[in-house]
Amino acid sequence: MFKPAKLLSTTLGLVGILLLSACGGGAAPASSAPASAAKPAASAAAASAAASAKPAASASAKPAASGSASAKPAASGAAAAKPAGSFGPVFSAAAKPSDKLKLVYGNPVTPPNLVHMAAYIAKDMGFFDEVGLDVEFKSFEGGVDALRGGLSGGLDVVGTSSDPLFAAVQQGAPVKAIGTYAPKLSVSMVGQSTIKTPADLKGKKIGTPGGIGGFTEVMARLVLQKANLTPPDVQYVNVTTAGRVPALVNKQIDATVMHVDQYLTATSQVPDLVDVANLWEIAPDWWYSAFATTEDNMKNKREALTRFMTAVVKAQRTMYIDPANTKKWAAEETKAKPDVIDKAYDQLATGGIWAVNDGMPEKLINYTIDKEVDVNVLKAQNKPTYAQVTDKSIVDEAIKRNGGVWSGDPRWY
Repeated sequence: MFKPAKLLSTTLGLVGILLLSACGGGAAPASSAPASAAKPAASAAAASAAASAKPAASASAKPAASGSASAKPAASGAAAAKPAGSFGPVFSAAAKPSDKLKLVYGNPVTPPNLVHMAAYIAKDMGFFDEVGLDVEFKSFEGGVDALRGGLSGGLDVVGTSSDPLFAAVQQGAPVKAIGTYAPKLSVSMVGQSTIKTPADLKGKKIGTPGGIGGFTEVMARLVLQKANLTPPDVQYVNVTTAGRVPALVNKQIDATVMHVDQYLTATSQVPDLVDVANLWEIAPDWWYSAFATTEDNMKNKREALTRFMTAVVKAQRTMYIDPANTKKWAAEETKAKPDVIDKAYDQLATGGIWAVNDGMPEKLINYTIDKEVDVNVLKAQNKPTYAQVTDKSIVDEAIKRNGGVWSGDPRWY
């Protein structure tokens, strides 16, 4: 438990650690979820404790065939078995190359939540094999650690929330986003029954996997700002990504930010937990996540990275086309109960959470950078630009190998 004090300097200190690691040893991956951690917990798209909670999505974003904008939020979690939509092409297994390349991928959480499943679907459904790629998975306790491992040279591509990526770019790290596993927010601040509004968080203990500058802590800042509060007004408690559900259920913390499957798991055990705030409503154009790699990898391992993104794009498209297999593999990888996965899938698919095209709209990325300046995560001076953060050339080639962009549905971006 700790109270953050010098916010900007502390955050930049974290980035300094990231950059120092680029010159030193790699961060050690988390071997597995701690024994005390319950099934992947939950939160995100819930307007109430009921399973009909709305998943996050940018309410103000316009539909775009090219993926340059995000879709509107789902009306409810009660989607059809196969969400209605205009599906497009995917990579054909008949195009499998004769050679086999290798690549190491760092996943940002242990175990994954449903929102993180794209790379796992690509592995479990054989899409990496189809594109001639042997992928080794390493799991971490947050995007900060995953990105640190990527900068150190121990990983070829990592999944991360946008926050550590932007901070690293601002400090001059040679890293770029080459795609995303989910551009839109689908998380909520969930609290004990006595916490009804963001103002009620004052003096309370908030679970923050990853610490200062990590995704959960940045989301907490956005919620606190709604009540004119800042991090010194609360107590941050360091918990694991998988451990936030049992920590909230057992009242070791008062609140935390949760993904939808985590929320559903937690409320199945403690029904009176409160959805204090939906982050997609507080920050409707926030760009959530990235697949990131170094500039050296983009030069020296370009074909392997292109095959990675080809398989991932196919996986993300398949997650809409094939709900049955998506749910089966998600239950196995996330360790969540099948009924939790059913409800979470319906909410996320209806909201269009997974990208099917490039998933890196300039509007969302610029909005997120500006908001991070606003809550003192980034410095206003030399804030990152869209061109500094992204490189679309690899995912553009991956989309071509998958038969082109998907269009005709407001969820596709």
